[in-house]
Amino acid sequence: MYNKCVAIGCCGWSYLPKKFVEPGESRLTAYAKIFSLVEVTSTFAQLPKTSTGRAWRKEVNEVNPKFEFTIRLPKLITHVSHFSDKGTWEKIRGIADALDAKIMVARAPRNFADNPENLRRVQEFVEGMGKKYKLAMEVPEWPRATVEKFFSKLGIIHLVNPFEGKPIKQAQNYYHLNGRGPSMYRYRFKAPDMEELKAMTKKKDYVLFNNIFLYEDSMRFMEVTKL
Repeated sequence: MYNKCVAIGCCGWSYLPKKFVEPGESRLTAYAKIFSLVEVTSTFAQLPKTSTGRAWRKEVNEVNPKFEFTIRLPKLITHVSHFSDKGTWEKIRGIADALDAKIMVARAPRNFADNPENLRRVQEFVEGMGKKYKLAMEVPEWPRATVEKFFSKLGIIHLVNPFEGKPIKQAQNYYHLNGRGPSMYRYRFKAPDMEELKAMTKKKDYVLFNNIFLYEDSMRFMEVTKL
């Protein structure tokens, strides 16, 4: 859902509680009635068929034509080839077009250092994507100065958990709400957290919950940000 021009959703729809699903209804349809944004996370491990992507797009269009998909890039790209697997990208491109998805999500492994070779690989990957798509990227081990300079140069959106790291200043940020503190994914966001998050967000930001209580917490944040 878009509140105060902030896009709010979840990382995946497969575990949407049954209480939100009408009899005979798919979880995706039920999800699209509540939200207008989802990150497809299953693509990290396995790519769906392009025909499956078209079916998902058709399904959400019936209840929410403005629904938006973002796609997590496969581990073959981010973790195995370190952004040099052009063949897998071409497959993702086909799925993205089927879903009408514009933002690709990359969570780089912690051993992906900011050395010249890796910077070159990411730059070539982004340039190869073309202007139709945007890359939202998390690089937790990179120095902040490198992130600011490199991301600004290539138009990469900074992906970050705003409660664990500070986002760089951009017109648009991409937030993963994985949790907070030692419990992390098991953390249930509280009312003060929601107000703090609301104060952090701005027009065009993407806010995706990814904790155990992702569906309930995202709905609560929608209420907090409702105009």
